[in-house]
Amino acid sequence: MSVIVKISSMLNEFSSSEKRLADYVIENIDEVYNQTASQLASLSHTSPASVVRFSKRLGYSGFQEFKIALAKDVVKIDNDNKNIYEQVSINDSSKDIINKISIGNMRAIESTMKLLDKNIIDEATNEIINRKKVHLFGVGQSALVAMDFQYKLVRINIPVSMYMDYHLQLVSAVNIDKDDIVLAISHNGKTLETVKAVEMAKRRGCKIISLTKYGKNALAELADINLYTTEVENTLRMGAIASRIAQLTVIDVLFINIVRQKFDSIPEQIKKTREVLDFRKM
Repeated sequence: MSVIVKISSMLNEFSSSEKRLADYVIENIDEVYNQTASQLASLSHTSPASVVRFSKRLGYSGFQEFKIALAKDVVKIDNDNKNIYEQVSINDSSKDIINKISIGNMRAIESTMKLLDKNIIDEATNEIINRKKVHLFGVGQSALVAMDFQYKLVRINIPVSMYMDYHLQLVSAVNIDKDDIVLAISHNGKTLETVKAVEMAKRRGCKIISLTKYGKNALAELADINLYTTEVENTLRMGAIASRIAQLTVIDVLFINIVRQKFDSIPEQIKKTREVLDFRKM
């Protein structure tokens, strides 16, 4: 997983010293892996102990492993594209908006791709295939992503429920079977309604998959399987757009992996649903 993606996704969780380290590493990626812990500490106005703690916070055994990972990191900061993180202005031209939205979405997808672990995707796929029913939880933009997944699963004959009404999601959670599975979607992982529904489902003994931004959050801590998208910088006013695109990318990856696993039965199911929908052409 990209070191820079990890750092960018966890910016809001860092302490002040960790934030100084994160900012320095992002701005000086080509130099940091040649520095000692003392040198990095001096340049970032922190301490060698903070550097070691920062490395471990990111999941590395120490600063040396962090530097090795950073040296292999192919992510470069493209100064030409920094303006994609500016908010869309009323003075922007149509061309400006096309560029900002398109580049922002592409960056969200690229960063999310680096966070996806094939083993976790396979685990989530197998759980969905082998459970009695899939329950999808999400509100707002995340509910639209859940509906997209619901449509896909219905077409391949996987039992699934998704309710736009939050109260119905709660009722669904109360009546969940322990052999079902929940996929809960929330970009920040803190959406109260979604967390509450998941807590109820968990008390029923149901397995939980979360889809949130990378890092610690209430929803991810409740889940048995964590799927992550990239964090979207706070200064990016198109954040809701980019986060939705990132979530849809994960959903598409998950769905195609399910199709791959169930390929022997999928063609006939797709054919049947296509025939039903073809009445519109009559």
